[in-house]
Amino acid sequence: MAVGSRTDDEQAAIPPVEDRDLRVVLEIERGGPCVMDAIDGDIIDLDVRLDQEHCNLDIAVRDDEESVCTKHTSNEICDHCPGKVFAEYGCLPRYLEVGDGEFVMETYVSDTETVADIVAEVREICARVSVQSIVSTDGSEFRELCSVDVSELTTKQREAVNVAQELGYYDPDASVPMEKIADELGISLSATSQRLRRAESNVVRQLSCDCSCWET
Repeated sequence: MAVGSRTDDEQAAIPPVEDRDLRVVLEIERGGPCVMDAIDGDIIDLDVRLDQEHCNLDIAVRDDEESVCTKHTSNEICDHCPGKVFAEYGCLPRYLEVGDGEFVMETYVSDTETVADIVAEVREICARVSVQSIVSTDGSEFRELCSVDVSELTTKQREAVNVAQELGYYDPDASVPMEKIADELGISLSATSQRLRRAESNVVRQLSCDCSCWET
């Protein structure tokens, strides 16, 4: 057998690979204390690894004299830890910023429905959560970040938008009639139009008028 080749059993053991084309950033106000509250100095970098029962952290800290050191700690996962919600959906939580009782967290998902589910569950255990940005990573050259909180959409509105997106309704190169979306949803054409219109209006209202993405 050639060096580096795999047997059929080894190939079968390789897990499937899933595309995750949405980068999501959440701002979260914690629902309780955290071990990081006891860290003296400014936290400038953080690596968090969750297993079934423990939260393992490498914390880069800058002190008053501008020297930097890395501290490690391992504790039982708190009931109000937002990271465990990400993990329940198979998402990797990345802590971009750590403030006074607040986190800015990033993860990658495959659809907006997962975003809404994560936000809803984090809200149950934390004081506050909002969506800072949702950005497609599928090769688009546009890098402007706009804040859109999909949890503001109703369940039916999110369902309608997801179906429309899956059918290619928002693809400028496709021609998908709204009747097809209505058939997939099992509702009338007028109800479909109303749900999509209200969902789209909600999203547009959240976009900042000062954002450069409006410039031509």
